[in-house]
Amino acid sequence: MHTFAIRTAVALLMATVLMLSQSEAAKTQFTRVYVKDMHCNSCAKKIAGKLYAVPGVVSVKTNYKKGLAIVTPQKSKTPSPKALWEAVESATFQPVKIASPLGIYTQKPKR
Repeated sequence: MHTFAIRTAVALLMATVLMLSQSEAAKTQFTRVYVKDMHCNSCAKKIAGKLYAVPGVVSVKTNYKKGLAIVTPQKSKTPSPKALWEAVESATFQPVKIASPLGIYTQKPKR
């Protein structure tokens, strides 16, 4: 009976760990893009439009007062920090920092 109780406890523990790891994997990893001189809503829309064109981007929320764009990726994907950086540059703005699940960048990333 003692062995049965241990096996049952181990099985329950393993099931719990599996559920937790699956729920962690399902969480969205946002990327924050900080932009210099995002003055107004028009600037924010221009930047968001370029960020939407980056593969893997589902949603972009901007806050021009904070100079911030929050990028939501497709499930199980992380957009390239380099592509995000270049998207902001193509909108004729200067990114100053990207905080991504892949790292924090204050210069144009290599990937």
